[in-house]
Amino acid sequence: MTRPPRLPLRGRDRRSVWRRGLARKTLAALLLGAGVYAGTTVLAPPAPDPGSPVLVASSDVAVGAALDPGSVRSVRVPDHLVPDGALTEVAQGALTTAPLRAGEILTDLRIAPDGPLEGLDPGLVLAHLPLTVPDLAGSLHPGLRVDVLTTVDGTVLAKEVLLVQQVRGPESGNDTVSFLVAVTPEEASRLAVAGSSEAPGAGLTVVLRR
Repeated sequence: MTRPPRLPLRGRDRRSVWRRGLARKTLAALLLGAGVYAGTTVLAPPAPDPGSPVLVASSDVAVGAALDPGSVRSVRVPDHLVPDGALTEVAQGALTTAPLRAGEILTDLRIAPDGPLEGLDPGLVLAHLPLTVPDLAGSLHPGLRVDVLTTVDGTVLAKEVLLVQQVRGPESGNDTVSFLVAVTPEEASRLAVAGSSEAPGAGLTVVLRR
């Protein structure tokens, strides 16, 4: 097998000089390219940290609302922006103890996995508040604070009551719309007595607080 002839680079003729110059230029170009590559590799910023996965609210959520798969979504947030107690999973049906804005990170202080009273004043209890005026009930939602009055004589039975959770909607075909409200045990007793009265016109109504 014959080898291809070598190109002479040591000669003093014009062609040899031209070949040596071409070889030097090629080598210089290769070294320059390697230097540029090495420099850009060193100076290039590191790949951004993808962050940690957390749950955020998909839309605005009222206090006392039950969470479902459509209420939350998982996103990645830089570690220095993740608050303490951030949640990465939450049980379906868990309730909010504070209103959430769309995109807000869910934390253990905003979600009550074990019941609607979690996160509220430990001296409060949940009471049933039935309202027989659908038009009024339609303007209410969890998170509002109301004063509860008896429809017999307008006596105020409880002030600044927090509507925690709606348990029946007007679309159910029942004229009574019910809420669970956070009240003191004494207020719960007054609401129970007034709400169960069979006197004509007896019932409960509310006035909204600012």
